[in-house]
Amino acid sequence: MSLLQYNSYEQYVDHFISINDVRYLRNWKLSREFIQNACSKSCMGRLLSRQEYIDQRNNEEGIIKPLGISAVMLFGSSYKGNDRVLQQFAAREQLLLNKKVSTIIFLITRSSKGLEISGFIDLEQCFRESRFRNSEHYVDWPAIFEGKAKLTPHKHHLSYFEWNTSKVRLNDSDNFKVVQEGAHSLLMMHRGDHKMICVNPGCFCSFAKNATRSMHNSSIYGHCIFFDHVIRRSI
Repeated sequence: MSLLQYNSYEQYVDHFISINDVRYLRNWKLSREFIQNACSKSCMGRLLSRQEYIDQRNNEEGIIKPLGISAVMLFGSSYKGNDRVLQQFAAREQLLLNKKVSTIIFLITRSSKGLEISGFIDLEQCFRESRFRNSEHYVDWPAIFEGKAKLTPHKHHLSYFEWNTSKVRLNDSDNFKVVQEGAHSLLMMHRGDHKMICVNPGCFCSFAKNATRSMHNSSIYGHCIFFDHVIRRSI
């Protein structure tokens, strides 16, 4: 787990809080205090102290700082094509890496076996992890923008659905927790500001207001839906 995904120690602690914790304690501040007390030794992996968090995060920043996250290093900075979905990827990349927005995309495509699959993908995590070739979930973004490869849903993404078997897999990502609750088939809670996002394109509930939805058509990707959440900073 990279600490660079968290903008503060509080956001890091929130990573260890479950929906059930919040339901039971009904207060994020109390939930944080509970997790810090209960998990300082062992609980889903030892929780770092504030100073340990600062030191380890500074070390990680030092490792990638020579590369930087500048326009020169952006995978999509040189993309000049006219594919609408690739244009949207390129337009969001720097905003995502600088934690201005957090975006979920929904794709329907075919697997290597020719079977129809779909899934929700944490776009920021996908970009960030691909900056390291030894990453477990490395994606060859340069090849994607050159048209030599294609971004497809995988079983480690937020959701992965196999249409021929009707099997679905759900996973939390670095930026979102998957929530199945009430009348909503699927909600995503942003880990940073705890806003719930409804990813049902046909739903107009209160949670739908927490993300801007847009659909873009592409000869490569067909219809791709973007859910853009502007991250609210805690005061």
